[in-house]
Amino acid sequence: MSSDERAAAQSQPGGAPSPADLEAIALCHRLAGTSFPWDITRSLELALLKTFCVPSISGLLSRTGEFEQRPRKRYDDTGLMVAELLRHGPSSEAGAAVIARMNRIHGAFAISDRDYLYVLSTFVCEPIRWLARYGWRALSVEEEEALFRFWALVGERMGIAAIPATLAELVAFNQAIEAELFANAPSNRRVADATLAMLLGDWPAPLRPGLARVLGSLLSAPEAAALGWPEPPTALQRAVLLALRLRSRLAGLSQRLRPPRGSRFYSERPTPSYGKSFQLEQLGPPARLAELNRRRWAGRQRRIGLTGGIATGKSSVARLLADRHGLPVLDADHFAREALAPGSPGARAVLERYGERVRLGAEGPQAGEKLSGSPSPSSDAGVAIDRAALGRIVFADAGERRWLEALVHPIVRQRFSAELERLAAAPVVVLMIPLLLEAGLEELCSEVWLVDCDEAQQLGRLIGRDQLSAAEAQARIAAQWPLERKRPLVDRLIDNRGNPHALEASLTAHLEARPLWSAPKDAPPEDAPPATGPDRLSP
Repeated sequence: MSSDERAAAQSQPGGAPSPADLEAIALCHRLAGTSFPWDITRSLELALLKTFCVPSISGLLSRTGEFEQRPRKRYDDTGLMVAELLRHGPSSEAGAAVIARMNRIHGAFAISDRDYLYVLSTFVCEPIRWLARYGWRALSVEEEEALFRFWALVGERMGIAAIPATLAELVAFNQAIEAELFANAPSNRRVADATLAMLLGDWPAPLRPGLARVLGSLLSAPEAAALGWPEPPTALQRAVLLALRLRSRLAGLSQRLRPPRGSRFYSERPTPSYGKSFQLEQLGPPARLAELNRRRWAGRQRRIGLTGGIATGKSSVARLLADRHGLPVLDADHFAREALAPGSPGARAVLERYGERVRLGAEGPQAGEKLSGSPSPSSDAGVAIDRAALGRIVFADAGERRWLEALVHPIVRQRFSAELERLAAAPVVVLMIPLLLEAGLEELCSEVWLVDCDEAQQLGRLIGRDQLSAAEAQARIAAQWPLERKRPLVDRLIDNRGNPHALEASLTAHLEARPLWSAPKDAPPEDAPPATGPDRLSP
């Protein structure tokens, strides 16, 4: 291993790779940076085109508008992040920052693990196929395994579930998805046409139609059909194959005569979007850059943001942290209940809006009775809110849920501010906020933990805990982001798929990985001002 490759393979706390993984990271650094920089870049461009053959992927990309409105920036952003991962390794500080950036960008969308995994598989399969077909030599078995290990590490750090255990299984998955899901859809062609126009944009206009046919000849007939492009002529495919093989032989000869002295990653060259240099904070949709660049809490106090889906076990973890480890826990749900306590301004506002429907002990309105029309505020002193009845209203109507959140969240935010000020001397504080990610409140925390379980377990626990019907429980789960969307965005997953003993063991393992009393890295002075965030918290 060279010193540069060792730097690319350096691990960070919380997930050190094995020696075999370190060798794989270093080998992939060499493949992408010195041995095959041109070929791997081209193969990943082809991989990008092939992902557009899956309507669920192209549909999401089309809805964002980024490929059609800003195809060059979207292409450069993807190329730069992939190149930085290959250049530095997924376990380096720079690689971890790239993965965190990707997770924040993707976190705004409900992307299935299947789509994530297919895209990941193309980063392995397409370079292998490209170099076997067009390269000056094919990859060795060791190099293919290294490519698989590298992207499996990236997938694990992105929180992608069910990554195949072997290269053969990943290749089989890739082939099965392409056979099953490649299908023509309008969004496929919209995104593919926009990308093709961008790739050809620097060429003279008279040459673009011919070059488009050349690029199309790299696709198989089913792939072209899925994109809505004409089937590539066999003669043209043969000509392109011969031309690329000739180019590769010349490149291989050049490598033997004049071995590269340095690396040639995509991120080391000027790009049309950013010129000679770029910052990670520039990558992502322009409309979301302010959100994406929001910083975490960086004071000396360690603030653990504890979140999860409804009924995943957040309260159980909070009790363990409080009872077994003596940590103060600030509970957004508790503050929300205080906001609707009998006689409070929040309770009076709810009673004014919903009337007898939410008065504890009331029979509820008859069919056709108006939603509002409560007794006068003076008669509501001491009247308790029927939270179950209120829940049935707001979880059945998104507009009513937004009204309630607008009422409760500022009150809860004030309580958090007051309690954080009171606990300013505590070395560690837990902030239990169910909608932490949905509300973009990561900036209040130095790290975010997600209490995780299977979706079927979550539904069953919620039905049993709150005595709800399946439809009612599904509505409440649907009011939050799905767990698969949250997993890639957090620092730690606390597994609650087993019994209470297994949950405690999972939590203990995380605490052993980083002791509770370790301070945040590069903490600012003691008198640093507290972080502030939007007035949005879970009711």
